[in-house]
Formats: sequence, structure tokens, C-alpha cells
Amino acid sequence: MLVDKKDVVLIPGIPTFRKSVVPPLSVRLPIAARCSRSKYILMGLFWAFCALVMLLPLLTFFVRDPEGSRTLFEKVAMALLQLFGLYWVPFLSAAAIFSFLDAGLGKPALIVDSDGLSDSRSGLLAKWSDILSAKPILGGAGYWGVSLRMREPAPLPKSFRLGYPLLRRRKVDEAHIQCNLLSVPAHEIVNSILTLVHKNGGQLLPAHPVFWNSVPPVVPQQ
Repeated sequence: MLVDKKDVVLIPGIPTFRKSVVPPLSVRLPIAARCSRSKYILMGLFWAFCALVMLLPLLTFFVRDPEGSRTLFEKVAMALLQLFGLYWVPFLSAAAIFSFLDAGLGKPALIVDSDGLSDSRSGLLAKWSDILSAKPILGGAGYWGVSLRMREPAPLPKSFRLGYPLLRRRKVDEAHIQCNLLSVPAHEIVNSILTLVHKNGGQLLPAHPVFWNSVPPVVPQQ
């Protein structure tokens, strides 16, 4: 069966210590990545535990000090801990709930094809021509996802899931796509998105503005 070249994306191979030149990888489109059920359940339990830990300082609000033995420093420190917990508990709880919801998602979480991408977690549906720029998001273990800036904010759905992670604030015309913990390796998804954005006239930006070499090289389509 003949495969249309537009349905194949060439991305850089992962550098290794054994080879100085790593051949590019050929990725067949569409990419239909599903959530890893076990990983998302574990992540949900982790965020739920973190939310519980942050909730503990709030419980000290109901602890009275009848003898007035606490010093001013202890009172200020306790108040700061309560405010810190009050700030983080909603975000951590939301992250846990979303993780459990994603674990039970019965359809692909992210679909990438030659026309655009769709993210069923946030409801994002965008064509490559709608994207002005893209940059990878790096985490401690490699790629976390990719940040997309749209030419017009109109195509973006009104969803908390467009921010990363823990519902981080984002610009009005920006969307953050989580690409890890899926059935397809994160580097394949991220590099495919970067390549397709570049191929359709979008700009590639570095993950960190200081390190301009942090953008993976884009392999031109043959």
C-alpha cells in the first residue's frame, strides 16, 4: 500500500552515547495517543496526597491557644502556612480530579494528523495554519509537552485544561498540550508537532529563551 508523504513525519533521532549521528525517526500519521491508565491513576493519587498535606496547615486554624503560649513569630508562621495551604489545595485537588478523569478516558487523548491536532482533554481542535508559534516544554524527565500560540484566540475553547501543569496561568492566545504519560513516546509527539507547525509556516521558539539551541532541529520533508 502506498503511503502519502504528507502522512509521514521525519523527526530527529534521540542522541545516544554510542552513536554521534542518529538517523531521523519516521512517524506515521495520524498519531492517536491514549492516556496510560496506570500512570494517570498513580499521578492522581500523588496529587491527592499533596492536596491532603497542604490541607493539614489549614486545620491549625481551628486549634485554639487558650493559654496564649504562642509567640508572635509562631502566630505569623502559622498564618503564612495556612495561606500557603489555602492557595495550593484547590489546584492540587483539581489536578487529582483531572488525572482520575483522564485515566478513565475511553478515546485517544491526543490526535495529531497532517491537518492539525485535537486534544479531547481540553477540547482543543486546531489546524496547523492557525498556529503562530510553538515551543517545547521540558520537565525533569525530558519532554512534558508543547506550548502553542495561536494566530487568533477565537479557536481556543474555554477550558482550564489549556494551562500546564496544575492549571498554570497562560496567555489568552496560548495553549499548553501535555504529551507525556501517553501511549506514544513524548519526544515523538512533541517533535512531530514542532515539525508540522514549522512546515505550515509557524515559528519555533526555544524552551528556554537563554538557550537558543534548546529547540530540536526540524528535519525537512523529503
